[in-house]
Amino acid sequence: MDFITTEKKKYTQLEKRLSAVLLFIEDIIKIPLFRCQRCGECILSHTAFICSQRCPKRMRNGPCGGPGVDGSCEVYPDRKCVWIRIHRRARLLGRIALLRRVENIHDWNLEKTSAWWNVVTRRIEPPTLFIRKTKSEKQSHDAA
Repeated sequence: MDFITTEKKKYTQLEKRLSAVLLFIEDIIKIPLFRCQRCGECILSHTAFICSQRCPKRMRNGPCGGPGVDGSCEVYPDRKCVWIRIHRRARLLGRIALLRRVENIHDWNLEKTSAWWNVVTRRIEPPTLFIRKTKSEKQSHDAA
């Protein structure tokens, strides 16, 4: 697994236009529903449908290590750490396994581009809509 993007696939003029149209549509849907930050490499399906980029440090693979005992954010103590919220919702939705996945370092070249277009052009991986529960997860869920 590569953790960084080494080959930069350039956008053509047509792709820039298509991406802009799709980004406009994404904004209409994703900003009100998920408070999307327009990173261009959406991992909402892996973070229990809470945008991880709402973290002031833009952490993509879990909390920074600075959340308070009460779950408060290190940068903005009056807010809850977005990763605490992600973990709680992932547990509620049965999507904890997706939090164990290590996400690539953010590709800043994709910032403010359409994540949908980036999936179509294979710049990023498609979302994970359904997950299979392992035998141990099914047993722990049934016991709860």
